[in-house]
Amino acid sequence: MEKYNWSLEKIYKNVDEARAEIKICDEIIEEIIKAEKSVKNLKHIMELSEKSSRLVEKLYCYSYMKRDEDSRVPESQKLALEVNSLGTRFSSAMAFFDPFLMSLSNEELENFYKEGDNEKYRVHFENILRFKPHTLSEKEEKLLANCGEMVGTGQNSFYMLSYADMDYGKIENKDGEKLTPANYNNFLLDENEEVRKEAFDKMYGTISSFKNTYATTLYSAIKNLTILAKVKNYPSARYMELFQDAVPEKVYDSLIESIEEYLPSLHKYYGLRKKALKKDKQYMWDVSVNLDKNFNQKYPYEKARELILAGLKPLGDDYVEVLNRGFDERWVDVYPREGKAGGAYSWGSYDTEPYILMNYTDDLNSMFTLAHEFGHSMHSYYSRLDNEFLYSQYKIFVAEVASTFNELTLLDYLLKNVKDKNEKIYILNYYINMFIGTVFRQTMFGEFEKNTHLEVEAGNALTADDFTRIMGKLNDKYYGENVERSDLADYLWARIPHFYNNFYVYKYATSFCAASFLSNRVVSGDKEALKSYRNFLKDGCRHHPIDQLRMAGIDMEDKNSIAKALEIFKGLVDELEKELEA
Repeated sequence: MEKYNWSLEKIYKNVDEARAEIKICDEIIEEIIKAEKSVKNLKHIMELSEKSSRLVEKLYCYSYMKRDEDSRVPESQKLALEVNSLGTRFSSAMAFFDPFLMSLSNEELENFYKEGDNEKYRVHFENILRFKPHTLSEKEEKLLANCGEMVGTGQNSFYMLSYADMDYGKIENKDGEKLTPANYNNFLLDENEEVRKEAFDKMYGTISSFKNTYATTLYSAIKNLTILAKVKNYPSARYMELFQDAVPEKVYDSLIESIEEYLPSLHKYYGLRKKALKKDKQYMWDVSVNLDKNFNQKYPYEKARELILAGLKPLGDDYVEVLNRGFDERWVDVYPREGKAGGAYSWGSYDTEPYILMNYTDDLNSMFTLAHEFGHSMHSYYSRLDNEFLYSQYKIFVAEVASTFNELTLLDYLLKNVKDKNEKIYILNYYINMFIGTVFRQTMFGEFEKNTHLEVEAGNALTADDFTRIMGKLNDKYYGENVERSDLADYLWARIPHFYNNFYVYKYATSFCAASFLSNRVVSGDKEALKSYRNFLKDGCRHHPIDQLRMAGIDMEDKNSIAKALEIFKGLVDELEKELEA
């Protein structure tokens, strides 16, 4: 049914209309290339840049979403490649800009700001000028930009090895399914322990047989980043990556320190699982299986819509009204189908709706994924509504706050309104596992990144044994005594794609902690907390992420802020214990 498919025709009626805009964009790019690079022409250059950037963004969204709705259509594949090339041409044409801006004196810039409405560029320019100590000459920056594809070969090699070349074998379940990285977690939910163990052994056994290839690939990626940081005058790779969002390293370290203090609550949860499942020994392949195998509540899409709209009422009537419009106006592509991309995401541009790709399957996870993606889309909606294009794109560091906030607010609503004890245990366990997967696990990965980069920066070449040793210590630390050790699990480092995205995973943990704290204040009825949070949603990129979170009501540099979120986790574990013993 059409109402369950997204309305991409609102962007372009067809591929030909999109191609016509590629031509228009190329003409603007030519103007940028030919434009006089001087302070008197700076406003004109900015206008050309914004105009082409908006078109490129819009074309990217349309072409890739068209490809994702059915990857079998050659025309969609071709358009996506054409737009990708357009993006490269635009980036190349603008490569001069940052070095040029940095060559201008303070006096020249101040005089520029005084002309007309040029003051609006100040914050944008200051965000660029922050990078002045780390920016090379135009020629050198262009060379680095052109080398970008070579630097990214580690990630490409990882993907081809993990998702294309490797055969993980078949699982001896009733369907005899082939094991893949995509369906591995589904096998860990199987009621049959033999199936879970077989999936675990085959996944990590296969990975371990390619350990040296994985180690070389990951070490090269870390080494490349270390070299890049040095070339760009950063003290370390981690400093460089956090600098992009103006995040102090203290935030990263405070996260790890705070998590360590609450590991006893995590270990207690694993103990509760062990007891609830009536197991003498609990293994790593047991920690995801449902506590109650007989409970299987369904949440059809229309029911999920009702619950999400009801659950997010604390955000205000106007918020819920826009949310409802998103459902009605087909922002969402709902169900899986042949050729459609897997997973879920929120995407759009300044000139489109904030669309959502889903693969909805009528379960609790699908409902929360939908609430999560709507959190992103509503954040985008308000950022674009309240800001001109230049300041409409919020940073990734805060992106997960808005999405997770929606999930946690919905969870609070469900827990307050659930009548069935088994459903309450199910939802509590789901909530706890969100905390574990997003906060504890991602912090463990963040600690792995920190430790491996420190070793490489100290001049050590890391082998498969080194990566396995580092991961093994972290497995011991995070799983504790209620989960039996498995040497194969220490190859976990080899199957995590985010390790090629450079100090990215910690953002999931900090965002979840921030969202947990902020949601808790809003659902308690604190009107000032709601006002602060809604202002945060509207800020776009006018302020740095850490400052935006302070505006919302939480200071991520303060270790106690993370502790307050982790107290919520501790409370959930205690509540689960009471329900299980009742």
